[in-house]
Amino acid sequence: METKAATVIFAMSHFKNKQNLMIRTYSAVLPQAKGNIVLAHGNCGHFRSEFAAYDIEWYMAHYGIGTPNVKNVVDAELSGVYPKDANMSYNYSNSAFPHFSQLDGRNMFDITPRFIYEGSFIQKLNSIGYNVYGLDHQSHGLSQGITDQRNYFLSIDDLADDIIQFIDIVRRGKFKDTEQSMNDYNPHQPSEVGKVFLGGISMGGNIVLRAAQKSGSYNKSNSMFLDGLIAFAPMTDMTTYTATPKAKLLFCAARVIAALKPRSISNLGCTVPDNVNRFFRCQDPIYYSACQSYRVLLNLFDATTTLSKNYGSYPPEMPTLLFHSKDDDVCTIRGTYEILSTHLKNHKDIKFVEMEGSIHCLTAAIYVENIMPFVAKWLNRINP
Repeated sequence: METKAATVIFAMSHFKNKQNLMIRTYSAVLPQAKGNIVLAHGNCGHFRSEFAAYDIEWYMAHYGIGTPNVKNVVDAELSGVYPKDANMSYNYSNSAFPHFSQLDGRNMFDITPRFIYEGSFIQKLNSIGYNVYGLDHQSHGLSQGITDQRNYFLSIDDLADDIIQFIDIVRRGKFKDTEQSMNDYNPHQPSEVGKVFLGGISMGGNIVLRAAQKSGSYNKSNSMFLDGLIAFAPMTDMTTYTATPKAKLLFCAARVIAALKPRSISNLGCTVPDNVNRFFRCQDPIYYSACQSYRVLLNLFDATTTLSKNYGSYPPEMPTLLFHSKDDDVCTIRGTYEILSTHLKNHKDIKFVEMEGSIHCLTAAIYVENIMPFVAKWLNRINP
């Protein structure tokens, strides 16, 4: 049940990860919260594209119906809402990052008119009494990458390590401290902010499951590092992309190219569903709408294998909630079935919600009402 609306304080911050990259972070905090939820977005996106709501009225006013001149609209937006001395068009090869302090402390909904709070997954979680935190994965959104190429990272385990570091920052109450780095990492102390839950969607679902595997069950203070986990349409099985002999052959070729020229761009799997949510995202200048590099393409496949091999280290006591649409056309539900029937079949506290249809982006504003009753009920049970 939603609680009476309270004042929400929005802020942006950043930390430095193990690779010395600046990782952009976000928060939506209540005066008195029941707990805290850290969210991990999917591949190509960023925190706001996954968990905020796109402003449909703004889109209709600026784009209208049909094929708009996207570049003119995007350029006008960038010049109006970002620092004038910074090139924020991250999808272009000559991109340069602004000094991170220019955005620290700002309201995430004030830096662009594309997103609104009302109706978003962030708002829904706030409305049931939870602080919301999130980040842009390295080389996504407003975070730095290991190269100037957007949507390029060496391993999904690196992204899981960033999430673990960020959870530790949240647990220590250091979100606003922009000097945080791996030198400050201290997972072995009790949380100073109450219970902390972790949620992720798609690739982010894989990342949070992997983070749980890597963070262990209890720390040295005999307290849980995480108090619960939610995975929405987790990327746990990619076999549908290599189901035919031709696809298998192309995949083998992709491995060779990834070894020789990892940053080169592949057109494998570049076709995406044509829907309104995708339309919003593809006009977003910091949403990566191009094809994947060969290295990242292989990272996605390899991450599912790594995850499958390491469920023995998944915390057996940690409450876990899984969502998946029956006919998900991006990440097949088969991987979630395998988690339930094989990997975590003896888990002490696991709940699965199987949704009808083929929707993948379950946390998008247009679908969030379908998942919130289950999320709220689950949280109320484990954190009454």
